[in-house]
Amino acid sequence: MDAKNTPVQHAIVGILSLALVSIFVFLLQISWSVAFARVSFILLFLVLIIGPITRLKKPITHSPYLRVPITWRGEIGIWFFLTALTHFIIVLIGSPLSDLIKMGGGGFSLTNLLGLIALFLGLLLTATSFGKVIVFLGVESWKWLHHLAYVIFYLVSAHLVYFQFFSTYGEIGPDWFGYLAVAMAVLVIILQLTAFVLGIKKHRNEVCPIN
Repeated sequence: MDAKNTPVQHAIVGILSLALVSIFVFLLQISWSVAFARVSFILLFLVLIIGPITRLKKPITHSPYLRVPITWRGEIGIWFFLTALTHFIIVLIGSPLSDLIKMGGGGFSLTNLLGLIALFLGLLLTATSFGKVIVFLGVESWKWLHHLAYVIFYLVSAHLVYFQFFSTYGEIGPDWFGYLAVAMAVLVIILQLTAFVLGIKKHRNEVCPIN
């Protein structure tokens, strides 16, 4: 569990996140809105693979800055929300919220609603990602709440996949990031299932050890 967020790690994650946004915008000629959306997805992906990876292989160092990836999860998760919120604000500047999620708007409105729900859940998890809040909630309640990160990931994945593969807004058809996002989502599922199966195997060996 990553219950402590440090200014140094926040600065590193923030600088790298903004640098990646800049690469998308200035080198790949992608709009600011889409750039922030893609960086937020990458950050969320990193948060989601940390759990299974740490269960599959224990960290090999005790350094607070090199004990990758577990001690960086809180900062990465918070910057996921900040970049996703920035994406939402940029979109909102161009279109009122009522138009984005209006009833009868078809898949376009539905996928925007999914994104908005994911953003709200991201706010909830971000607000509970600080040490004092974790102490107040209790570790077990905090862990239960933060399982919503997987719900957020699948909502965001559906949001992204719709615009990449089914939306008629802008260029029709997915670009390279659409296929990468699908691969990332599949990898998260594979890691989850692998960690789950190995967890069951470990439990069975503890309950019924092989002589």
